[in-house]
Amino acid sequence: MASWYETPAEIVRRAASAPHDNAGPLSVEHGFLPARPPRTRLPASHRPWDDVVAELPALHARLALRDRIETLPPLSAATLPDDALTRAATVLGILVHAHHRVEPRRAATTPASLLRPWREVCARLGRAAPHLSYADLVVMNWRHAADAAPGPVRVENTRLLTPTVGVPEEEVFYLAQLEMLARGTPLVAASLRARDAIAGDDAPALADCLEAMAETVHDVTVHGLPKISPRPGSRFHVDPVVWAKTVAPLAVPLTSGGLGPSGAASPMFHLLDAVIGRTDYASPLGEETLRLRRAFPPHWREFVAAVFRVGVRAYTSAARHPALTRGLAALRAGYAGDGGLLQRHHLKVIGYIDTATRVGRDVTIAGFHRTGRISRELTTTRATRREPPAEGSARPPDPRDDWPVHTPGELLARHRGADRQWIAIGVEIADVTGFLRRHPGGPTSLAAYPGTDATTVYERTGHHLNDGVRAQVRRLRVGTLAAPPLPGGPVSLAYDAWVSWATQVTIWANALHGDVAIRWARTSAGAPAGELTPYTMQFAIEAHERFLRRVAQPIATTMVEELTGRPAPEIPWTGEGLYGLLDDALDRGAGLDLVDRVWQSAVALDTSFVHSVRETLGTGVRLIETRRSTAGLGELADRVVAEARAYASEAARPHPSSPG
Repeated sequence: MASWYETPAEIVRRAASAPHDNAGPLSVEHGFLPARPPRTRLPASHRPWDDVVAELPALHARLALRDRIETLPPLSAATLPDDALTRAATVLGILVHAHHRVEPRRAATTPASLLRPWREVCARLGRAAPHLSYADLVVMNWRHAADAAPGPVRVENTRLLTPTVGVPEEEVFYLAQLEMLARGTPLVAASLRARDAIAGDDAPALADCLEAMAETVHDVTVHGLPKISPRPGSRFHVDPVVWAKTVAPLAVPLTSGGLGPSGAASPMFHLLDAVIGRTDYASPLGEETLRLRRAFPPHWREFVAAVFRVGVRAYTSAARHPALTRGLAALRAGYAGDGGLLQRHHLKVIGYIDTATRVGRDVTIAGFHRTGRISRELTTTRATRREPPAEGSARPPDPRDDWPVHTPGELLARHRGADRQWIAIGVEIADVTGFLRRHPGGPTSLAAYPGTDATTVYERTGHHLNDGVRAQVRRLRVGTLAAPPLPGGPVSLAYDAWVSWATQVTIWANALHGDVAIRWARTSAGAPAGELTPYTMQFAIEAHERFLRRVAQPIATTMVEELTGRPAPEIPWTGEGLYGLLDDALDRGAGLDLVDRVWQSAVALDTSFVHSVRETLGTGVRLIETRRSTAGLGELADRVVAEARAYASEAARPHPSSPG
């Protein structure tokens, strides 16, 4: 065990001489990665576990994972040698989580044949409670590609050792994090030199260490992080919808308040926090960061604490050495400043999670349920690591003041299906028709907002603080958004309500396109590209069922009541359910042609309904803008009710080809 006085170098030497990586890999040469590639197999006595994880992509494709796991024999982890524990933690942790997540609509109890040995392995690794850790999923879950030339660990020359679905979204997402750790390796040696510099009262040497750290952070930011790319056609494309449905849910903790391998669990971030002397963790994400650190493997936890005790920040403040002050400022800026690692990480995280939220992912690994809260937490924690912003950073005024003025009704007409697609940022209207495919965050994250005021999400991602993004908005600007002058009282209240609901329905209509696109995606490497699998079909059905619950029913109830001031009419929401058809096909060993045909008909109905309601609401908004009164709104509200009745009636019709 580490003592309070143990130096960072002593901890690194102790870790490097350990016979295995159970206490966390740590070395000058490899940073937080193991000195040798992780073990690929368990002892022959525990081969059944290896056999199942090797089948995971195919088992996911067929939705046969739970049945396969039930065949596992009861094996104890007590007989495993110490050097097999990290492999067992990866295998068992992934199997337990995959067993829970493979069929989201059905709860499942973990079989004792998995749960008991997983608990044993986690206990032997010193974990207070069993959980799938960052070390399990990323650090100890890779191998060199068979055809790769020797070289540093990179996405290009490594493969996941234990993939669950095996699609590029999974491989790239985890391996890019691995590469970031590999590129961050020099931070460990620089931390040791920093301690020596302070011990020798050598401010210039410490300044050199901080400069080297800043260069390493820049390398991670520029060459590592961008390999998770949401842009179609890029070499390392990670499709946000496929990621949200197949990769992201796996590692969400199985119990409320449990730990998981979120981005905050990367030891590189904790080391950098220790170097810059971060002490403010007074936020939910900050508290989560400390919980994750307390659960770190001992070598990581002790090393981060020892580096913090070195006192780089305090020494720099006391030394008043210009080069040293600049060095720490440069490191802070590269890590937590504008355009730095954390800000770019923040933007990427929010882009993916915003898409995930719109296609049904309700909670993150860290336990946050809404994109807005996640963004606030990330912004808050970045602020605790950076220097105060310089004065005079307010947005410069637009030199042009003669832009055409457009109303919200005109903006609503420029939705995703229109010839020209607009969004509003504050009072500025931007034409994003051609920009969608060039959007650095990929088209998916922006495609939910044409026809709407996107100011909230724009500011939530911090774009309003980015000079480059603000300049891009100005280049795309085509006009100014302004509501027309209206009489006060009921007319203004009605207008606000109709604009609000028209905006929400437009976002729903935009998002539906991306949600149902999962039907044509490859969700598992266990089936040929282009083949429709039960695993993919369940996600497609989920998109329809979610539309029914979260879009169609609120339109027919809450929206109608708010727009009319009357109770919503009773509408029966019944039907045979597409899940029943899927289950029947699986039980009979039949193909998915019938399920697919019925699903495509259902989605065509969903699309027609939401587009029709969107147009009706847009008509209502433009009617108020033109007439300056509420005349005619009652008839439009009645039209929405009629559309909802027709939709519900058609959705409830028996499937004509359903087996008797």
